[in-house]
Amino acid sequence: MKKKLLTGIAVLSLGLSLNAQNVTVFNDVPFYSMYHYLGEGQSLPPEAYSQIPTGAIRLHGYERDIISRKLTPEEIESIGSSVSVEVDLIAACDNYDRLAGINIALVPKGLTTYTWEQTDVKRIELGRFITPFMNKNKTPTTVPYQFKTDNLANLLHDTSITQNYDIWIEFRADGYSAAANTQVAGCADRTDVFRGNLRFVSTGSAPTNSNFFMPLLYRSNLNKYNSTEEPGTTTRTVNFTLNTPVDNAVLHLISSNHGANTNGEEYVRREHYVYLDDNLVHQYKPGGKSCEPFRVVNTQGNGIYGSTEKTLRNWLSFSNWCPGDAIPNREIKLGNLAAGQHTIKLKVPDAVFANNEGYFPISMYLQNASNGEVICNGPTNFKLSNQVNQSYDLSWTPNPTAVQSQVLYGRRGGYSTSLETYVDTDQSNLSVNNLTVYWTYENYIKSKCTDINKESLWIGPVLSQTIVLGTSETSKKDVSIYPNPSQKEVNIQSNDKIKNIELYSIDGKKLNNYQSNKIDISKLNKGVYNLNILFENGETSNQKIIKN
Repeated sequence: MKKKLLTGIAVLSLGLSLNAQNVTVFNDVPFYSMYHYLGEGQSLPPEAYSQIPTGAIRLHGYERDIISRKLTPEEIESIGSSVSVEVDLIAACDNYDRLAGINIALVPKGLTTYTWEQTDVKRIELGRFITPFMNKNKTPTTVPYQFKTDNLANLLHDTSITQNYDIWIEFRADGYSAAANTQVAGCADRTDVFRGNLRFVSTGSAPTNSNFFMPLLYRSNLNKYNSTEEPGTTTRTVNFTLNTPVDNAVLHLISSNHGANTNGEEYVRREHYVYLDDNLVHQYKPGGKSCEPFRVVNTQGNGIYGSTEKTLRNWLSFSNWCPGDAIPNREIKLGNLAAGQHTIKLKVPDAVFANNEGYFPISMYLQNASNGEVICNGPTNFKLSNQVNQSYDLSWTPNPTAVQSQVLYGRRGGYSTSLETYVDTDQSNLSVNNLTVYWTYENYIKSKCTDINKESLWIGPVLSQTIVLGTSETSKKDVSIYPNPSQKEVNIQSNDKIKNIELYSIDGKKLNNYQSNKIDISKLNKGVYNLNILFENGETSNQKIIKN
């Protein structure tokens, strides 16, 4: 698909020092079920229109409810160079996790209304967030979200845009009331799903730098079964043309993974790859954090949180998103782009879409400005090497702006905090020792940056091989164990002198140490056990015994 240049390089004429202020775009506005209009003869209630600002419109349709209004010239003038969008989502009669967001719509100058399908309206997604599982009768009933959007100021004060387009702000919440009608007290026969507030908070003066801006995609659904440019793969391709060169181009990207049934894409973390003109320019893996901080706003019972707290590694093992959190606004610095044809591709090669279910909504636009969010980048080149017996080495390239790296390792599949270790280090490597035999370990790493409140997402996992002590074929042949199986005692005989014998359960738990060649197993439960035999010459042998 080809996208034409909306605006090229434009030098901004405004350089006045402005008294920046908060701009309240929406205050306590209602949202309604995105499937409500499908009901026979149903229509939205009068308050759907009476409780939104004068001049605002509602774009209600299949799987969406959007309230939109035009910013006034005075509001635009008051917005300075440092901008944040703040949202309060207020519970009504939706009790599932769904998407919501904020859009900028560039609407041809002078229109008092427009339609969702109108092709001369240019739309970008400014921020996307996940509604939590909420019960309006339980506190908290309000969830705050915030997005840093300094680049918005460049767009708002670009006269080459504002002389042709009005700036409309779209506030979107995708909710569905049917479940809440029966599950949440006071929601019977109601179709309102949320209420919400939206405001811009800014400081500083209007920007005077040159602005380039090009919309590319808005929530373009991607999957491998019916929505891809490359059949059988998960690939979204965008072709665009630059009429003039662009310096310091930034790709603004929002993506999230959907598919909530068994093995759904919400629960399997996938590597995402971004290419510019077939050159890899960015790689990311959604997730990488604990969702426990958002448990408090998930006041309705649900299958994601369950009734008990999960450990960090439990969340890291599957979670792409946290209900109640914001989807990241990713920025990819593309550098200087020459005039002419270019291609951006997003690929997720490992995506499965079990039972042909799920999708990735993708939003992209180009600008030569950053949103101003302070990002703590994670380490790179995280690797495991030199695994010998009960140790291995980890290495990485630290984030050069970080104070430290933090390593987390623990038994794979064992999510108890007693089975994991955290290590802070200012080095670029770590030797991990004294590991438990027959366990497989998973390893994660993150950066801790100079801002005490800034840490990167967790990178990983990097997996070890199953921990098995080194063996010698000679020593294996020289070891005799009898009787085996046994009920009471086991004798170990070898031509080499035995220094120590360690007894392990089949799941790797160390049970006992012996310095004798005869070990008592009478108190063990029936089953299979592992012996690690250490000889005086330093060799070892692993053997199995059976208690019957």
